[in-house]
Amino acid sequence: MTSRIARVPLSLYVHWPYCSFLCKFCAFSKARVPSQGVDHEQITNALLRELRTSLMPHRDKELHSIYFGGGTPSLALPRNIGRIIEEANKLVPLAANAEVTLESNPTTAEVAKMLDFKQAGINRYSIGIQTLDDATLRKMGRLHTGAEGLAAVDRAKALFPGRVTFDMIFGFESQLLRQWQTELETALSHADRHISIYQLTVEPGTPLFRDQR
Repeated sequence: MTSRIARVPLSLYVHWPYCSFLCKFCAFSKARVPSQGVDHEQITNALLRELRTSLMPHRDKELHSIYFGGGTPSLALPRNIGRIIEEANKLVPLAANAEVTLESNPTTAEVAKMLDFKQAGINRYSIGIQTLDDATLRKMGRLHTGAEGLAAVDRAKALFPGRVTFDMIFGFESQLLRQWQTELETALSHADRHISIYQLTVEPGTPLFRDQR
């Protein structure tokens, strides 16, 4: 009897470059959605070409995770996310328990697409809440409220139980320790199994950097 040779695990990151708004603190590679809208077929075909180029040398491996980041990949069409997952699986087989994550903002339009993304092959959801303080959200250029952020988490937990995470940032200007403690207590009461917490950094080239100067 021959034993199955274990394939080398591989992880894939897919970058969606567009955002409907540009946060003042973000230094990631991104662009605002053009006035004429996103050409979804063009960007998807470009990602598929890049996928084939990147994965062809790794066909002896096995995909253990796919992460759709950005930008705001929840602005993509769910069917096109499904096309990318399907193509990746053809090139390098997905492990049976592979984790397939999509980053999202908690706006109403994006929350409405959660089920479609699940049906497209997403099985883990990451939500950019950042803070529960509405005044700070407005100042940083976010388009959602703290309550909408928590509602998005609760919705995601119903669709992706055990596989929901969200981002929180501390260190905003004038934020008091007690305020941050209260935010954490509230966030933990809604959390699934994971929260990502970051200290605010003022990156050169961002609007926040210019404001601070």
